[in-house]
Amino acid sequence: MESAAQQSRRKRPGMAEQRKRIRAAAVDLLSVHGSNGVSVSDICKRARVSRDTYYRCFTDKDALIDELYQTSVNDHIETVLNAWDLDYNNQEWLHRVFDQTIDAILEQHKVAQLLFVESADPNSHAYRVIHKAFDKAARRMQRWCKASYGMSPSKEYLVALLVAVQWLVHNAITSGMKKRDIDKAKAASEQLFHAAFSNLKNAT
Repeated sequence: MESAAQQSRRKRPGMAEQRKRIRAAAVDLLSVHGSNGVSVSDICKRARVSRDTYYRCFTDKDALIDELYQTSVNDHIETVLNAWDLDYNNQEWLHRVFDQTIDAILEQHKVAQLLFVESADPNSHAYRVIHKAFDKAARRMQRWCKASYGMSPSKEYLVALLVAVQWLVHNAITSGMKKRDIDKAKAASEQLFHAAFSNLKNAT
């Protein structure tokens, strides 16, 4: 017969479940108070985990924000950047990509909205994370342009495209995520990219 201690250990959630609890608690708190207004202790209390458990899952609060961004937004961007049929000048490809990518981001709309608000504060960790990711994405887009057309828009121009899409997604969220507003965000994103890369093609 198992002792009480053995039963407790057997029922204890695994690392994956604990990380899931912590992420969910963090999103609830951060979306209301912002990253500067929430401590690790606050997150632990909401998630009902000890600080030791938290630090087994994440090295600090910044690491948690990194993961929130990576899993809710950047994984989807990376999927696009690594696509075997990558073609920013192909409107059919852009339509499919923005349809799938924006839907995937909206599945975690609380995180996307939080990160949009946080990205406006240069002192926040989210600002640094997002702008580093946008910089990396823009440089990869530049490499594709140079390989395809022998020239490329500036990195700043490409980052501006990504920021515009981020705003369009945020606007769809704050409008209540009605299908009409989501479709408008997708269409505007597609139009922005198609215009940018069509102009580049026409210039060659």
